[in-house]
Amino acid sequence: MTSTEAQRQDHHRYFMVSPWKFCLMSICTLGLYEFYWNYKNWRYIKTRDGSGIWPFWRSFFYPFWYYSLLSDLARNHSPGAISNKTFAVFLAICLLLLSYIWKAPDPYWLLSFFTFMPMLPAVSAISKVNSSHPDAKNHTGHRPLNFVAYLTGGPIVVFLILLSTGFFPSTMVVSGDSLWERDLIYLRNQEILAEDEDIIYFYSGGVLSIKEDGQFISQDYVTSYGMDPEDGIVYSAFAAYEEIEAVDVKWSKSWLEDTVITISDVYGNEFELWVSSESGGDKKFVKELKRLWNIKRATAPGTIAV
Repeated sequence: MTSTEAQRQDHHRYFMVSPWKFCLMSICTLGLYEFYWNYKNWRYIKTRDGSGIWPFWRSFFYPFWYYSLLSDLARNHSPGAISNKTFAVFLAICLLLLSYIWKAPDPYWLLSFFTFMPMLPAVSAISKVNSSHPDAKNHTGHRPLNFVAYLTGGPIVVFLILLSTGFFPSTMVVSGDSLWERDLIYLRNQEILAEDEDIIYFYSGGVLSIKEDGQFISQDYVTSYGMDPEDGIVYSAFAAYEEIEAVDVKWSKSWLEDTVITISDVYGNEFELWVSSESGGDKKFVKELKRLWNIKRATAPGTIAV
């Protein structure tokens, strides 16, 4: 490292970025920018101290190392709010919790998008430390690659939000109470769902709307429907549990395949339901279907539950 580079790095402490830019980049890169931000800061600390720390692994597990980063910042350059140990612990715990929420079901996992919030005090503190840096505006401004991230990642984030809130059909089996009222109205208007019928589990293979196809179980029926793409006519098939003769299941062998459930009724009719295996949704769908079927069969004379 030349003397000029050393002087510049000594003056430019940590990795400087404006809070607003940090928020946008964190959201539009689905959190990847947070790894990058942490890596740049730990690399600065390693160079400054001449230590043997591994910046990559500290950034890879950054929620667990965030308190250490706050402590270093408070100890060396920032006597402000983050120097308060209680506040620093609070920020670190919030980051850990938000990082874990991505495992939560729809739509609660969306809270994991806010992992940037506990990091904003550190981002702001670093900006203040470097406010007199001659290149401060260049580092806090938006560059071409930032706009690429905004234009590509932004629509993806919007799509994920709409998908998780039920605006678009979910890729998983969902409970009936998570369906939008407009979808229930559509099913009732098409006479696929009775007015007094409540959906227990539902799945649609549609891309933009549940109107494309769907299958569900209610307290009295198992139903499958689909729209003919040529004439727009909706076709449906259903069976009351007490009229089902057999339920055959061909389980999915990979996440790319759906589980196929074949329903045979006492009148010799058959129809299929295609159900996503994501997050074990097919298993709970089949389990509930068979549970209701067995209950109805047990109450019907001359039948044996299986």
